[in-house]
Amino acid sequence: MDPHAEDDDQQVGEDYDPEQPGDNDFQGQATLPQVPVKTGEEDDEEVAKFRAKMYRFADGQWKERGVGDLKFLKNKQTQKIRLLMRQDKTGKVIANHMIIVQEGFCKLSQLKTAEKSWIWTCYDASDEQPKVWQLCVRFTSADEVERFKTEFEKAYENNKVEAEPEKKQE
Repeated sequence: MDPHAEDDDQQVGEDYDPEQPGDNDFQGQATLPQVPVKTGEEDDEEVAKFRAKMYRFADGQWKERGVGDLKFLKNKQTQKIRLLMRQDKTGKVIANHMIIVQEGFCKLSQLKTAEKSWIWTCYDASDEQPKVWQLCVRFTSADEVERFKTEFEKAYENNKVEAEPEKKQE
Protein backbone atom coordinates (compact mmCIF):
# COMPACT_ATOMS: atom_id res chain seq x y z
CA MET A 1 0.00 0.00 0.00
CA ASP A 2 1.41 3.35 -1.01
CA PRO A 3 0.84 6.01 1.68
CA HIS A 4 1.17 8.74 -0.97
CA ALA A 5 -1.44 7.31 -3.30
CA GLU A 6 -4.83 8.98 -3.23
CA ASP A 7 -7.52 6.73 -1.92
CA ASP A 8 -11.14 7.55 -2.60
CA ASP A 9 -12.12 6.34 0.90
CA GLN A 10 -9.62 8.66 2.65
CA GLN A 11 -9.89 11.92 0.76
CA VAL A 12 -8.79 15.04 2.55
CA GLY A 13 -11.34 17.84 2.61
CA GLU A 14 -10.62 21.18 1.00
CA ASP A 15 -10.65 22.92 4.36
CA TYR A 16 -7.78 20.76 5.70
CA ASP A 17 -4.81 22.81 7.01
CA PRO A 18 -1.72 20.78 7.99
CA GLU A 19 -0.53 23.65 10.23
CA GLN A 20 -3.64 23.50 12.42
CA PRO A 21 -3.67 21.16 15.43
CA GLY A 22 -5.68 18.04 14.84
CA ASP A 23 -7.49 15.57 17.05
CA ASN A 24 -4.19 14.14 18.28
CA ASP A 25 -2.98 17.43 19.71
CA PHE A 26 0.63 16.90 20.82
CA GLN A 27 1.93 19.49 23.24
CA GLY A 28 5.65 18.58 22.91
CA GLN A 29 6.39 18.85 26.61
CA ALA A 30 6.58 16.10 29.16
CA THR A 31 6.27 16.69 32.85
CA LEU A 32 8.86 14.71 34.77
CA PRO A 33 9.10 14.50 38.53
CA GLN A 34 12.11 16.12 40.23
CA VAL A 35 14.46 13.33 41.28
CA PRO A 36 17.20 14.02 43.83
CA VAL A 37 20.61 13.02 42.50
CA LYS A 38 23.06 11.35 44.88
CA THR A 39 26.68 12.21 44.13
CA GLY A 40 28.33 10.42 47.04
CA GLU A 41 29.51 13.79 48.33
CA GLU A 42 26.53 14.44 50.64
CA ASP A 43 28.43 13.47 53.82
CA ASP A 44 31.56 15.39 52.83
CA GLU A 45 32.80 18.92 53.28
CA GLU A 46 34.97 20.48 50.56
CA VAL A 47 38.41 21.38 51.94
CA ALA A 48 40.08 22.56 48.73
CA LYS A 49 39.33 22.68 44.99
CA PHE A 50 41.63 22.91 41.94
CA ARG A 51 41.30 23.02 38.14
CA ALA A 52 43.59 20.36 36.73
CA LYS A 53 44.25 17.66 34.17
CA MET A 54 44.56 14.08 35.42
CA TYR A 55 46.69 11.29 33.94
CA ARG A 56 47.05 7.63 34.89
CA PHE A 57 50.06 5.41 34.19
CA ALA A 58 48.82 2.38 32.27
CA ASP A 59 50.37 0.06 29.69
CA GLY A 60 53.78 1.70 30.13
CA GLN A 61 52.67 5.27 29.39
CA TRP A 62 50.76 8.22 30.83
CA LYS A 63 47.16 8.24 29.59
CA GLU A 64 44.92 11.27 29.97
CA ARG A 65 41.90 10.72 32.22
CA GLY A 66 40.36 14.15 31.79
CA VAL A 67 40.15 17.78 32.83
CA GLY A 68 38.00 18.98 35.68
CA ASP A 69 37.68 20.04 39.28
CA LEU A 70 39.87 18.14 41.70
CA LYS A 71 38.57 18.30 45.28
CA PHE A 72 39.77 17.33 48.71
CA LEU A 73 36.68 16.19 50.64
CA LYS A 74 36.55 15.67 54.40
CA ASN A 75 34.00 13.16 55.70
CA LYS A 76 31.83 14.77 58.39
CA GLN A 77 31.74 11.60 60.53
CA THR A 78 35.20 10.04 60.18
CA GLN A 79 37.06 13.34 59.55
CA LYS A 80 39.19 11.53 56.93
CA ILE A 81 40.04 13.29 53.68
CA ARG A 82 39.80 11.83 50.20
CA LEU A 83 40.63 13.13 46.74
CA LEU A 84 37.86 13.23 44.15
CA MET A 85 37.99 14.46 40.57
CA ARG A 86 35.19 14.54 38.03
CA GLN A 87 35.57 15.06 34.31
CA ASP A 88 34.07 18.27 32.94
CA LYS A 89 30.82 17.99 30.95
CA THR A 90 30.22 14.28 31.66
CA GLY A 91 30.69 14.37 35.42
CA LYS A 92 32.40 10.97 35.28
CA VAL A 93 34.57 10.21 38.31
CA ILE A 94 38.19 9.99 37.10
CA ALA A 95 39.92 9.85 40.49
CA ASN A 96 38.52 8.82 43.86
CA HIS A 97 40.76 7.67 46.68
CA MET A 98 41.52 8.16 50.34
CA ILE A 99 44.77 9.88 51.21
CA ILE A 100 46.08 6.83 53.06
CA VAL A 101 49.02 6.62 55.41
CA GLN A 102 50.68 3.42 54.24
CA GLU A 103 54.16 2.61 52.93
CA GLY A 104 54.39 3.28 49.18
CA PHE A 105 51.11 5.16 48.95
CA CYS A 106 50.24 8.87 48.72
CA LYS A 107 53.79 10.21 48.66
CA LEU A 108 54.03 13.14 46.26
CA SER A 109 56.93 13.47 43.88
CA GLN A 110 57.42 15.87 41.03
CA LEU A 111 57.23 14.51 37.49
CA LYS A 112 60.72 14.87 36.01
CA THR A 113 59.48 15.99 32.60
CA ALA A 114 56.92 18.55 33.81
CA GLU A 115 57.53 21.00 36.63
CA LYS A 116 53.82 21.78 37.06
CA SER A 117 52.88 18.17 37.79
CA TRP A 118 52.76 15.86 40.79
CA ILE A 119 52.67 12.05 40.79
CA TRP A 120 51.71 9.57 43.50
CA THR A 121 50.55 5.98 43.92
CA CYS A 122 47.12 5.26 45.36
CA TYR A 123 44.36 2.70 45.67
CA ASP A 124 41.90 4.38 43.30
CA ALA A 125 38.21 3.51 43.21
CA SER A 126 37.13 5.58 40.19
CA ASP A 127 36.59 2.50 38.01
CA GLU A 128 34.25 -0.41 38.73
CA GLN A 129 37.01 -2.36 40.48
CA PRO A 130 39.37 -0.45 42.83
CA LYS A 131 43.00 -0.89 41.85
CA VAL A 132 46.45 0.45 42.66
CA TRP A 133 47.36 3.16 40.14
CA GLN A 134 50.00 5.78 39.68
CA LEU A 135 48.30 9.12 39.06
CA CYS A 136 49.63 12.41 37.77
CA VAL A 137 47.96 15.79 38.02
CA ARG A 138 49.02 18.84 36.00
CA PHE A 139 48.24 22.46 36.79
CA THR A 140 48.47 25.66 34.77
CA SER A 141 50.38 27.75 37.32
CA ALA A 142 53.25 27.27 39.74
CA ASP A 143 51.09 28.73 42.53
CA GLU A 144 48.51 25.98 42.07
CA VAL A 145 51.28 23.35 42.09
CA GLU A 146 52.47 24.54 45.50
CA ARG A 147 48.95 24.98 46.87
CA PHE A 148 48.10 21.40 45.82
CA LYS A 149 51.24 20.06 47.52
CA THR A 150 50.32 21.92 50.72
CA GLU A 151 46.72 20.64 50.70
CA PHE A 152 47.81 17.07 49.87
CA GLU A 153 50.31 17.05 52.74
CA LYS A 154 47.71 18.54 55.12
CA ALA A 155 45.29 15.77 54.11
CA TYR A 156 48.00 13.14 54.65
CA GLU A 157 48.76 14.49 58.15
CA ASN A 158 45.05 14.78 58.98
CA ASN A 159 44.42 11.16 57.98
CA LYS A 160 47.51 10.04 59.89
CA VAL A 161 46.09 11.59 63.08
CA GLU A 162 42.60 10.18 62.39
CA ALA A 163 44.06 6.68 61.84
CA GLU A 164 45.88 6.62 65.21
CA PRO A 165 42.74 6.04 67.36
CA GLU A 166 41.86 3.06 65.12
CA LYS A 167 45.25 1.46 65.83
CA LYS A 168 44.80 1.98 69.58
CA GLN A 169 41.44 0.21 69.52
CA GLU A 170 42.91 -2.93 67.90
